[in-house]
Amino acid sequence: MISIKLARHGLKNTPFYHIVVLQSRSRPTKKPIEQLGTYNPIPDKNGVKNINLNFERAKYWISVGAKPTDTVSRLLAKADIIPPKPRPDMSKPSQSTPATTNP
Repeated sequence: MISIKLARHGLKNTPFYHIVVLQSRSRPTKKPIEQLGTYNPIPDKNGVKNINLNFERAKYWISVGAKPTDTVSRLLAKADIIPPKPRPDMSKPSQSTPATTNP
């Protein structure tokens, strides 16, 4: 099975990730099948986290059955490539507000 993962690079306390496609059982430091882009989780001076992604190749790998990890799926959902996963805490009504019905 093929998966889309983050491969960590960079120095200590300054992570930098490559978004890669590889076999699901192999470690992320192994040579990937293809590199789709990069992700820098440290915000720049404007507070923006940089994500570079090849949209066409990401759509191709998802169409042939590649499964993204949870973090990669959130990044792909922000890029509108896949639909976002429903959050389990938002599916239930709030506990603090009781549900009432009007007669």
